[in-house]
Amino acid sequence: MRVFPFSLMHRPHPASPSSTSMQGDAPSRLKRVFWFVTLWCAGVAGAMLLALPFRLLMKACMN
Repeated sequence: MRVFPFSLMHRPHPASPSSTSMQGDAPSRLKRVFWFVTLWCAGVAGAMLLALPFRLLMKACMN
């Protein structure tokens, strides 16, 4: 059987606890979701701040 370096299927690390024991996973999952939402909001805010000068420039040119 060939082992490919990049697999589309998730294989858990051998040292990680089995997926059947879900104790202790809720805080880490909540933390991951929190960071995902936080970084997504930061990205949206960054894009808006990047576009703001161009919007102001266009508004100034229209007047």
